[in-house]
Amino acid sequence: MEYACRRSAPGLLEVNAPLIEEQTEHRGLVDLPSAQQVAKRAFEAATALVAVSDEVAAYLNRFEQALGKVAVVPNGVNPDKFQASFDSSCARFTKKFTIGFVGSMKPWHGVKNLVEAFALFNKRFPESRLLLVGDGPGREELAKEVSSRNLAGTVEFTGAVVSDEVPVLLAAMDVAVAPYPRLTNFYFSPLKVYEYMAAGLPIIASQIGQIENLIDQDVTGLLVPPGDVTALARALERVQSEPGLGRRLGKAAREKVIRSHTWDAALERILLLAGFNSITHRCLATKSYSIPQLAENGSN
Repeated sequence: MEYACRRSAPGLLEVNAPLIEEQTEHRGLVDLPSAQQVAKRAFEAATALVAVSDEVAAYLNRFEQALGKVAVVPNGVNPDKFQASFDSSCARFTKKFTIGFVGSMKPWHGVKNLVEAFALFNKRFPESRLLLVGDGPGREELAKEVSSRNLAGTVEFTGAVVSDEVPVLLAAMDVAVAPYPRLTNFYFSPLKVYEYMAAGLPIIASQIGQIENLIDQDVTGLLVPPGDVTALARALERVQSEPGLGRRLGKAAREKVIRSHTWDAALERILLLAGFNSITHRCLATKSYSIPQLAENGSN
């Protein structure tokens, strides 16, 4: 940010999380004063601060150096990458009913809640399975939980996968879940939810943070109270028993994400923050300029 400032070029700093607080709580922070000083220097030098959620924006606005610079630009998705997943939606509900999750196996993602809800669901619908895509520090404990509930034959852990494999795995799901627990500071802009939407999947998500505004209840998905395992199981039963509902939710979700939450739309908003005009946008769209060239042009 200081280099951009010296060159009189736009310096846009994207902030995905309250990093100092996150490090302090989850990993341990060695030198808090130095960390705060680094943040203040970066915020002061930046032309604009791009927060991925309202909660991150509120965190930034606690710094005097950030005031008047903060804009919220949520994460997005490339819908073309998930076109094949969406096209397969017509074939859903004709195979073994598959509930899916994509993400890291960390406590704040609520995967344990999903396993508990699936255990309830599976008692009523034994011809069902749970597909957990991803890896992380909580996987071993989750595997023990699955084993203790005698679900080993119906729960699949894929482990870590490359991003190009995600659309194929989403195409194998009948419903996708974002089962976040109740958190006092939910600042995420969950990529998984945007990808679920782009894949045309019916979504069940916790009613928390940005998700509450992203998912329209009974229109683009189903919202449940965070951490409420029983409500999550009931929502799964509803999607399983109403195939028409699932298709309607998935179609509306994809339409919404294409309309408002693509990476192209996010990039356009960020370029506007940098002071680029519509002519520059067209140059970028036709790949006539590289990002460094655009920055050089913007400084003249």
